[in-house]
Order: sequence, then structure tokens, then C-alpha cells
Amino acid sequence: MDYEQNDFNNADIAALVDQFERYLKTNDYSYFDEEGLEMLLEYYEARNLPDREEAVIDLALSLNPFSTDFLTRKAEQLLNRKKYNEALEYLDKAQLFDTHEVDVYLLRSDIFVEQNKLEEAEQILMEALEIADDEDKDGVYAELSDIYEIQENFNKAFDALAKALEYNPSSEDALHKLAHIVDMTDRYNESVALHTSIIDKDPYSWLAWYNLGRAYVGLGLYEKGLECYEYVMAIEENFDLVYRDAADIYYRMDKFNEAIGMFETAQEKSIGFEDYSFRVGLCFERLNNFKSARFHYRKATRQDPYMHEAFFRIGETYRMEERLEPALVNYKKALHLDESNEDYICTIISIYKMLDREADVIEYLIQLVDIRPDILNYWLDYLIFLFETNQIEKVVEVADQAIRKCGHYAEFYYLQASAAAVLGDMRSAIILLEHALTLDYARHNILYEASKETAMLPSFQKLILQYGPNN
Repeated sequence: MDYEQNDFNNADIAALVDQFERYLKTNDYSYFDEEGLEMLLEYYEARNLPDREEAVIDLALSLNPFSTDFLTRKAEQLLNRKKYNEALEYLDKAQLFDTHEVDVYLLRSDIFVEQNKLEEAEQILMEALEIADDEDKDGVYAELSDIYEIQENFNKAFDALAKALEYNPSSEDALHKLAHIVDMTDRYNESVALHTSIIDKDPYSWLAWYNLGRAYVGLGLYEKGLECYEYVMAIEENFDLVYRDAADIYYRMDKFNEAIGMFETAQEKSIGFEDYSFRVGLCFERLNNFKSARFHYRKATRQDPYMHEAFFRIGETYRMEERLEPALVNYKKALHLDESNEDYICTIISIYKMLDREADVIEYLIQLVDIRPDILNYWLDYLIFLFETNQIEKVVEVADQAIRKCGHYAEFYYLQASAAAVLGDMRSAIILLEHALTLDYARHNILYEASKETAMLPSFQKLILQYGPNN
């Protein structure tokens, strides 16, 4: 029996609650029928008072020890407290008194899932399908889909949800879950057929229209997706996610003004639960309205001070206006919040190069190779910059570090050879060059990138020709 919140204000429930509270204080015998106990459970559940719920269930079981419903509720409470074995004992009792109660099977499956016994959970649900009436089978199939999703068998999850909808096309639980699963399987054509069939029977099924729209979007049919979303807005105008998804389509279609309008509507409909300021900022940025973009990015950072992406986008808008100093300030804020973000570091390096601030470039190149010493190109960027700034002795040192931390790549030996030649140590230069050519002849072009003058030395050219593919 379900009760609305307002139903708890009537005199009957007030008297019942008063009677039960007195019972808890005095422990004197007091009569409660099953309907009254159900009302008490609903009352305390609505007020999120689990201790009182447990007290009601314990009393109910003392008065009705053979009640499958109360035994199941007790098991559910124990499950919530992670007392799995005790919960299973109550379910065993419940099943003795009613072997066809589907909730017993569902709850037993939930316990096995909590214990990561997924095969046992699946088996229990298969048994539930054998005893369940058609009106209960959609719930069982929806539970099965959860197990398959945990196992990352998304195709079986899709099939289970499709089966659930076969028994109950209006199942909101199955429809909600299917929206996500379709994206994991790319079974968009099947989703179109399934949801079209549901809509043919129930044109006002807004969740079916929503899933149909998502399926069309997955197929790249954006206009058809938008048409479906318009039906959702007409039927269930307060469903904020459909406005967000419509906005995303407009964004993909480069219709940024329309996207902004939809994101703003989504914001209104979400009643503050989700902030769309960042996405609105992206739209303004694509419109080259950088000032408005920054306004919305900053608004997003006020909502979430740890949103490093917003600080980075602010930096990007300043960079596009060639305002490099304020760009740097915001890039650094982004990096402070996400210290291992390689893209942010690379961007800062590029700005410092534009500003000819060598020391700062070096600082962040070091930071980059410290964070990802396994990335060859980061070391090469560092070494080439040292050549460009005539820090040749440093090249030898850094190349040694690169070999130790990144590996024996031919590029490092080529650059060491070039550095040795610049420093006048031709004997070492030739040895290093010969080793590099042996490792990977094709990569010798990096010599010209580091120092074309050195690469063209007769001794270097002789060795390069000697190890060439025609020899």
C-alpha cells in the first residue's frame, strides 16, 4: 500500500504513530494489524528514519512470523547493512512460505551481486523467470541486464532490456537503462526498430521518443534526432536532459546560437542540479565571442572551483586574442588543478616560446619529461630546444638521462653525436654517429633538425652514405 506524503497528516496515522512511539518507550503489548504496520513503515520510510523502520519490521515479524512480505523487508534491511548471511536466512524462510514470490528471488540476486557472485545471481534470476507471471518478468529481465552490464557483456544487457520491454513496453526502468546500453553496443538500428514499435502502440511514451532520438543521433541522423526530442519536450517539458542533448546536436551541426538557447533552457529545467555554463562558453568561443565565452567559463568555475578545463578554455580565448600574459595565468590555474596534464604543459611551453622566455621553457620541458619520461617526443623537444638555444653541453647530459629513462632510441645517439661535434670532440661524435646509424638509419634526418651545419660535415656525410640503403 502506497501513501502520499500528505496522507501522513491525517488523524489515523498520527494516532498510529503515537501508539507505536508509546510502545517503544514502554514495551507494553499493543495491537497492530498488518495494514497499520504497513502504514507505519511507509510513514517512517518517507521521513528516512531507518531505525524506526527496523523497529516496525521487528514488531511485525513478532506478530506475523510467517509473513513473506515482512521477512523480505527484513532481509532488505540486512542487505543494506551488508549483513548478507543473515539476509539470506530470512529469504530462505520467506521462500518456505511462498515459493512464487518474485521479490525473494530479486533480493537474493542483489545479495549475490553485492558479494560479486555474478553467476549465482544470474542463475537465481533465471529461476525467477520460470515462476514469474508475465507482469513481473520485465523487472527480472531489467535486473539481468544489470548483471550483464557489470560483466561488460553489453550485447546481452541490450537483449535482456529488449525482452523486458517486450513484456512491458512502458517500463521506465528498462527504457532508462536502454538509453545508455545502446551507446555501448552501437545497436542503433535495432534501437530505432524497438522504440518505433513502442511508439506505434503508445505515441505519448516520452522515454521511447527520447531513446529513439538518441538512436538516430548515434546513426548520425541529427535532424531526425531533433524531431524526436521535440516530441519529448511537448510530452514531458521538464525533462532537462532532452534539452541538453538537443543542444549537443546543434553544437555538432555548428548551430551555436540554437545550442546556447537549448543549454539555457536545460539549465532552467534542471533547477540548479547541473550547470551548463561551460558548454555555453564553448558555443560562444566557437562564435568568436571570446568575452562572453570567458564570462560563462568563469561562471562555471564559480560553480565548480576545480573545473580545470574551464580555466584552460579561458586561457585559449586570451591566446586567440593574442593576449599571452593573461592566457598564461589561466593555463597555470588549469595546470595547478590537474598537475599531470601533458596538454596543459605543452601549451604553456608554446606560449613561453612565443614570449622568448628560455628559462621558463626549460622549466616546463623538464616538468614534462619528469611526468612522462617514457615519451620519446617530449625528450626530443627538450633536446632540440637546447640546440636552438646553444646549450650544447646540456644536450649531452640530458641525452644521457633520456637513454636511462626512456630507452636506447637512435635519436638520442644522433643528438649526442651532433653535440660532441659542436663541442669539438670528433672522435666521440663519430663513434656515437656510427652507433646511431646501426640502430636506425632512417632516423638520421634529426641531425639536420638539430644542427644542419654539423650534419653536413664531410666525416658525418661519409658515414651516412656508408650506412645508406644502397650499401
